[in-house]
Amino acid sequence: MFVEAEKLVTWIGISAELEARPDGGFRFELMPGHYCEGRYVIIEPPHRVVFTWGWSDPSMGVPPGSSTVEVTFEPQAAGSGTLLRLVHRGLPDTDRERLLHDDGWTRFLARLEAVVAGEQAPAYPTEQPGERLEQLREGATEES
Repeated sequence: MFVEAEKLVTWIGISAELEARPDGGFRFELMPGHYCEGRYVIIEPPHRVVFTWGWSDPSMGVPPGSSTVEVTFEPQAAGSGTLLRLVHRGLPDTDRERLLHDDGWTRFLARLEAVVAGEQAPAYPTEQPGERLEQLREGATEES
């Protein structure tokens, strides 16, 4: 689901080009005109994948290769599923980047969970980053 383009776009991205091997590049379009890209660092099927991450648009504040994502898969007892752990390191220490990436990964991993379970995935996020950031900040203000 992280190394095959046709599977990746079932839960994240609208198009993808992946060279799934150590030091192989990837680029996928998350939303029209918004591309994330990086390089695979480690691929250990079926347990782990590590890749660098960033955005081609400098306004996103995370240049390609400037952060690292590590995804591990841990089978659970008695075939009850798999625990997926995603850790994103090296993001800029700003409220904007933390909010957008936490929200993005949460929303897209919910889509992945549904796809793997053979269920209808939640709606694909369509907000532009600035619009979504406003929504997140308004939500945080309302919860306070």
